[in-house]
Amino acid sequence: MFKMNGSVCIDAPVAAVWAVLADLESIHRWVESIRHSSCPTQRRGVGAMRVCELKQGTIHETIVEWNEGRSFKYRGQGAPMMESATNMWSVEARGTQTLVTSSAEVVLKGGFFGRLLEPLAKLVATRLGAESLASLKYYVEQGHPYPGRARELGPAPALC
Repeated sequence: MFKMNGSVCIDAPVAAVWAVLADLESIHRWVESIRHSSCPTQRRGVGAMRVCELKQGTIHETIVEWNEGRSFKYRGQGAPMMESATNMWSVEARGTQTLVTSSAEVVLKGGFFGRLLEPLAKLVATRLGAESLASLKYYVEQGHPYPGRARELGPAPALC
Protein backbone atom coordinates (compact mmCIF):
# COMPACT_ATOMS: atom_id res chain seq x y z
CA MET A 1 0.00 0.00 0.00
CA PHE A 2 1.14 3.54 -0.63
CA LYS A 3 -0.29 6.90 0.36
CA MET A 4 -0.48 10.15 -1.57
CA ASN A 5 -1.46 13.63 -0.51
CA GLY A 6 -1.96 16.67 -2.66
CA SER A 7 -3.48 20.10 -2.32
CA VAL A 8 -4.28 23.16 -4.37
CA CYS A 9 -5.27 26.73 -3.56
CA ILE A 10 -8.23 27.87 -5.63
CA ASP A 11 -9.23 31.52 -6.03
CA ALA A 12 -12.90 30.92 -5.27
CA PRO A 13 -15.09 30.57 -2.17
CA VAL A 14 -15.61 27.17 -0.56
CA ALA A 15 -19.22 26.94 -1.79
CA ALA A 16 -18.14 27.29 -5.42
CA VAL A 17 -15.39 24.68 -5.09
CA TRP A 18 -17.63 22.29 -3.17
CA ALA A 19 -20.30 22.60 -5.88
CA VAL A 20 -17.81 21.27 -8.44
CA LEU A 21 -16.43 18.48 -6.24
CA ALA A 22 -19.88 17.40 -5.03
CA ASP A 23 -21.12 17.16 -8.63
CA LEU A 24 -19.74 13.64 -8.83
CA GLU A 25 -20.68 13.24 -12.48
CA SER A 26 -18.56 16.22 -13.60
CA ILE A 27 -15.14 14.76 -12.73
CA HIS A 28 -14.46 13.95 -16.40
CA ARG A 29 -14.41 17.70 -17.04
CA TRP A 30 -11.28 18.17 -14.93
CA VAL A 31 -9.54 14.77 -14.76
CA GLU A 32 -8.01 14.20 -18.16
CA SER A 33 -7.79 10.40 -17.98
CA ILE A 34 -11.56 10.04 -17.40
CA ARG A 35 -13.46 9.95 -20.67
CA HIS A 36 -16.92 9.89 -19.10
CA SER A 37 -18.40 9.74 -15.60
CA SER A 38 -21.88 9.04 -14.33
CA CYS A 39 -23.84 8.10 -11.24
CA PRO A 40 -26.34 5.36 -12.15
CA THR A 41 -28.67 6.06 -9.22
CA GLN A 42 -27.84 8.23 -6.22
CA ARG A 43 -25.71 11.29 -7.03
CA ARG A 44 -24.68 12.52 -3.55
CA GLY A 45 -23.99 11.26 -0.08
CA VAL A 46 -22.96 7.95 1.43
CA GLY A 47 -23.84 5.09 -0.89
CA ALA A 48 -23.64 7.08 -4.12
CA MET A 49 -21.65 5.33 -6.81
CA ARG A 50 -19.69 7.03 -9.57
CA VAL A 51 -18.67 5.10 -12.67
CA CYS A 52 -15.60 6.49 -14.43
CA GLU A 53 -14.83 5.30 -17.94
CA LEU A 54 -11.12 5.33 -18.77
CA LYS A 55 -9.35 4.34 -21.96
CA GLN A 56 -7.94 1.37 -20.04
CA GLY A 57 -11.10 0.28 -18.23
CA THR A 58 -13.86 1.27 -15.84
CA ILE A 59 -13.56 2.36 -12.22
CA HIS A 60 -16.45 2.08 -9.76
CA GLU A 61 -16.24 4.52 -6.86
CA THR A 62 -18.55 4.19 -3.87
CA ILE A 63 -18.95 7.11 -1.47
CA VAL A 64 -18.24 5.83 2.05
CA GLU A 65 -18.17 9.18 3.92
CA TRP A 66 -19.95 12.47 3.15
CA ASN A 67 -19.68 15.64 5.19
CA GLU A 68 -21.80 18.13 3.23
CA GLY A 69 -19.88 21.25 2.23
CA ARG A 70 -16.61 19.95 3.67
CA SER A 71 -15.44 16.51 2.53
CA PHE A 72 -16.19 13.12 1.07
CA LYS A 73 -14.35 9.84 0.80
CA TYR A 74 -14.76 7.13 -1.79
CA ARG A 75 -13.54 3.59 -2.27
CA GLY A 76 -12.60 2.75 -5.84
CA GLN A 77 -12.27 -0.57 -7.61
CA GLY A 78 -11.47 -1.57 -11.16
CA ALA A 79 -8.55 0.76 -11.90
CA PRO A 80 -5.75 -0.87 -13.91
CA MET A 81 -3.17 -2.48 -11.61
CA MET A 82 -5.06 -1.43 -8.46
CA GLU A 83 -6.65 -3.89 -6.08
CA SER A 84 -8.40 -1.06 -4.25
CA ALA A 85 -8.05 2.61 -3.46
CA THR A 86 -9.62 5.20 -1.19
CA ASN A 87 -9.51 8.94 -1.61
CA MET A 88 -10.67 11.73 0.69
CA TRP A 89 -11.44 15.14 -0.83
CA SER A 90 -11.80 18.10 1.51
CA VAL A 91 -12.27 21.86 1.19
CA GLU A 92 -11.27 24.52 3.69
CA ALA A 93 -11.82 28.28 3.52
CA ARG A 94 -8.67 30.41 3.49
CA GLY A 95 -10.05 33.92 3.39
CA THR A 96 -11.58 34.37 -0.08
CA GLN A 97 -9.70 31.31 -1.35
CA THR A 98 -10.23 27.58 -0.84
CA LEU A 99 -7.66 24.95 0.01
CA VAL A 100 -8.55 21.60 -1.58
CA THR A 101 -6.84 18.51 -0.21
CA SER A 102 -6.82 15.00 -1.64
CA SER A 103 -5.53 12.09 0.45
CA ALA A 104 -5.38 8.65 -1.14
CA GLU A 105 -4.37 5.13 -0.15
CA VAL A 106 -3.72 2.61 -2.92
CA VAL A 107 -3.22 -1.16 -2.85
CA LEU A 108 -1.79 -2.61 -6.03
CA LYS A 109 -2.66 -6.01 -7.48
CA GLY A 110 -0.03 -8.71 -7.64
CA GLY A 111 0.97 -9.26 -4.02
CA PHE A 112 4.76 -9.18 -3.68
CA PHE A 113 5.29 -8.04 -7.28
CA GLY A 114 2.73 -5.30 -6.83
CA ARG A 115 4.64 -4.06 -3.79
CA LEU A 116 7.81 -3.94 -5.89
CA LEU A 117 6.01 -1.62 -8.31
CA GLU A 118 4.74 0.73 -5.60
CA PRO A 119 7.53 3.37 -5.90
CA LEU A 120 6.98 3.73 -9.66
CA ALA A 121 3.19 3.63 -9.35
CA LYS A 122 3.29 6.27 -6.61
CA LEU A 123 5.47 8.53 -8.76
CA VAL A 124 3.08 8.29 -11.72
CA ALA A 125 -0.03 8.65 -9.54
CA THR A 126 1.43 11.69 -7.75
CA ARG A 127 2.15 13.41 -11.09
CA LEU A 128 -1.34 12.64 -12.41
CA GLY A 129 -2.87 13.82 -9.13
CA ALA A 130 -1.02 17.14 -9.33
CA GLU A 131 -2.21 17.60 -12.92
CA SER A 132 -5.80 16.89 -11.86
CA LEU A 133 -5.58 19.44 -9.04
CA ALA A 134 -4.23 22.08 -11.45
CA SER A 135 -7.03 21.22 -13.87
CA LEU A 136 -9.63 21.47 -11.07
CA LYS A 137 -8.27 24.93 -10.19
CA TYR A 138 -8.58 26.03 -13.81
CA TYR A 139 -12.09 24.58 -14.13
CA VAL A 140 -13.39 26.31 -11.00
CA GLU A 141 -11.72 29.65 -11.67
CA GLN A 142 -12.46 29.84 -15.42
CA GLY A 143 -15.85 28.11 -15.47
CA HIS A 144 -14.90 25.65 -18.22
CA PRO A 145 -12.47 22.76 -18.71
CA TYR A 146 -8.88 23.47 -19.68
CA PRO A 147 -8.75 23.20 -23.49
CA GLY A 148 -5.28 21.65 -23.66
CA ARG A 149 -3.39 18.89 -21.88
CA ALA A 150 -3.39 19.13 -18.07
CA ARG A 151 0.41 18.85 -17.93
CA GLU A 152 0.59 22.19 -19.79
CA LEU A 153 -0.91 23.96 -16.77
CA GLY A 154 2.21 23.39 -14.69
CA PRO A 155 2.17 23.08 -10.92
CA ALA A 156 -0.62 24.88 -9.10
CA PRO A 157 0.00 26.50 -5.71
CA ALA A 158 -0.40 23.89 -3.00
CA LEU A 159 -0.96 26.39 -0.17
CA CYS A 160 -3.09 29.51 0.24
